[in-house]
Amino acid sequence: MKLTEKRIEEILTEAVGIDVLKIVRFLKGKRDVSEFKVSSKLKMDIQEVRNILYRLHNSNLVTYKRKKDNKKGWYVSYWTFNKSKVKELLKKINTEKLEKFRERLNVESSNLNSFFMCPKTCTRMDFHNAINYSFRCPECGALMQQQDNVKTITFLKEKIREIEAVA
Repeated sequence: MKLTEKRIEEILTEAVGIDVLKIVRFLKGKRDVSEFKVSSKLKMDIQEVRNILYRLHNSNLVTYKRKKDNKKGWYVSYWTFNKSKVKELLKKINTEKLEKFRERLNVESSNLNSFFMCPKTCTRMDFHNAINYSFRCPECGALMQQQDNVKTITFLKEKIREIEAVA
């Protein structure tokens, strides 16, 4: 599966945050870029740059080398963006989503029609929690109504199929 630049940015935003895009765009196609160069070219604080680079590193999206500056005695990190790791990250994200959707589907299927929802959609809870609140919404006090969760089950099954089709 070929990932477009737009799709790569969507994956990065979902996994690490939208603030990483500026640095990723700068690092693309370059190797061993000093964190100080990133900071000065993008006019960002060095601590902010390091924070973002470390977050990218935690997701294996960048690698770095540390070298000692002989004049100042400091260590300087040189960073490279690993575009090839984006597919692995997408696979990990999809696996986690699948697991969550399957867990939720299991809960919804095993508790068919035993969910209650506030008419103002403040809250939704299972029968045992609803009974503790005397079937009243803890947010607004409205009488909660039994919810037919067949649509929720159908939605979850569709989401699972979509993710499995991509994987």
